[in-house]
Amino acid sequence: MFPTMRRPQTSRVAAAPELAKNRSGAWAKMWPYLFLAPAMAIFALFSYYPLGDTVYRSMQASDLFGRPAGFVGFENYMAMLQSSEFLATLLRTLVYVVGSVGLKLLVGLAIALPLSSRLVGTVVVRPMVLIPMAFSTAVAGVVFKMMYQPEVGTFDQIFRVFGWESPGWLTDGSMAMLSVILTDLWVGIGLTVLLLISALDSIPGNVMEAASLDGVTWAKKIWYMQLPLITPTLFFIVITQTIAALRQFTLINILTEGGPNGATTTLTYDLYNIAFASNASFGESAARGVVLMVIVGVISWLQFRLGERRVNY
Repeated sequence: MFPTMRRPQTSRVAAAPELAKNRSGAWAKMWPYLFLAPAMAIFALFSYYPLGDTVYRSMQASDLFGRPAGFVGFENYMAMLQSSEFLATLLRTLVYVVGSVGLKLLVGLAIALPLSSRLVGTVVVRPMVLIPMAFSTAVAGVVFKMMYQPEVGTFDQIFRVFGWESPGWLTDGSMAMLSVILTDLWVGIGLTVLLLISALDSIPGNVMEAASLDGVTWAKKIWYMQLPLITPTLFFIVITQTIAALRQFTLINILTEGGPNGATTTLTYDLYNIAFASNASFGESAARGVVLMVIVGVISWLQFRLGERRVNY
């Protein structure tokens, strides 16, 4: 009989390492996703799920206990947009955001520019500017509320020394909004100054020295040299502080509770008030929450779209 012919094993032997290599390569590609999985799960649980639930509740009616009581479509949104009080709330929110962000930038620059000049005593003053960062927003709100108290408060006592009448820090409508903005300024000025000083210190010294040799005045150096060179930091401050101001709740709740007569009720406090402090209408509150999310997204998009044109990287 003829001997049995065996198939060569070279192809199978050669394919084995290649198969193992492909399997190890697939596992190597999966490792980053496995490491990210816990963080993404937490992010989905505490971000995406509440977002989806808010959109769902915004299209639901609410019973006496605030639970969903039937699909109503866009009725909550229509009722909100047709409300004159809601439009007034949007205007107050705009006033608060512009006042808060604008003051932090102006006061922050007024503090950071001298401190970055390395004048005598700046080594002592620099750490003092960061003191507000050691206090939480709630603690600062309680302390300032005591200072705003009529007759016995610190500010009224200072006014009495100069013979001035109390402006009604938390009882007058326009003054109450200013009081909240000033308190927010104290709370957030430390971080703003810290970022500005870091940006100013990063400017090359030879650039400023050359400007001084050319006879450039101090004001022109600030306007034409320092401010353009720190535009990325200014842009970052505007973005983050705008979002923080739109979400501000703690100070308003502690200082004024939205009063007097709604003079300090911003959109964030309004949606809380409708959900928990009035008729427990979670549908209407969720609709305001969706609108707030859209406003934050649109403002951020506009700031990135328009602001980056003036940013020098």
